[in-house]
Amino acid sequence: MTEVKITITVPELANAINNLAAALAGKTSLDNPDKSVQTEQNVMQYNPVTPVAPVSAPAQVTNIVTPPAPSPAPAAQTPTNTVPTGAPQYTMDMLAVAGTALIDAGRMGELCGLLAKYGVESVTALNPAQYGAFATDLRALGAQI
Repeated sequence: MTEVKITITVPELANAINNLAAALAGKTSLDNPDKSVQTEQNVMQYNPVTPVAPVSAPAQVTNIVTPPAPSPAPAAQTPTNTVPTGAPQYTMDMLAVAGTALIDAGRMGELCGLLAKYGVESVTALNPAQYGAFATDLRALGAQI
């Protein structure tokens, strides 16, 4: 990253502002020669800043390390497909997200009816043993879980 700092020095800024205000108000040397606007040499000085040279591209790297050749593939292995033996495990957060999607879809009444079926007022009050059945009922209402 290149940082460039520019400094502008205006030794008589207040005087320059007053002169500008007077010029805008019509108090130029033509209107009132006694209250003339100062000449441009006293209004503002500009001190140019030497430009910063652009950053050159990084030098080309000549010592490149060649990665080792990949080792030969091991003998073909028979994929082991595991079949889940139990019901999926659900968390309260998963159920809450699915319930929120139903609320967003305008199905709050159906969700309240489902909660009443389980005798609770909110998902947080569900017994963890009921999570699987509740998830099945949520899916029946159209929730993605």
